[in-house]
Amino acid sequence: LYDINMPFTVESEKAHILEYDPNIVHMTNMRVTLNTQDDRTIVITSLKGRYNKVSFDLFFENSVKAVDGKTTILAENLNLLATERATAYNDVFLTNEKGSLQADRIDYDFKTKHYKISMFSDKKVKIKLIK
Repeated sequence: LYDINMPFTVESEKAHILEYDPNIVHMTNMRVTLNTQDDRTIVITSLKGRYNKVSFDLFFENSVKAVDGKTTILAENLNLLATERATAYNDVFLTNEKGSLQADRIDYDFKTKHYKISMFSDKKVKIKLIK
């Protein structure tokens, strides 16, 4: 269970645990399926990743894709923390039925369902909204 109320599964093609850090599972071709309280299913995949067995935090790297049926997020990195917060960063591209955006970083709060969008520099965020 993720944050006690949301069941999730973690799968990978290969997984290994380092002797000096037995709480971290290092994975290749990682796939996580998260069932939210509002009956959405979020599937997150990446080429590499790590899972902390104690804190339940998940760290995705390389070709990350997160899909919930309405919204798709592509990025190079995504951190899913047990505090019900997700952060996608490095070449982030988000699309949904209302439009699309490109940014350096997107934070998503599962409780409030709000996004915080930002750039690492003074560059502007590119957003395309469709009415």
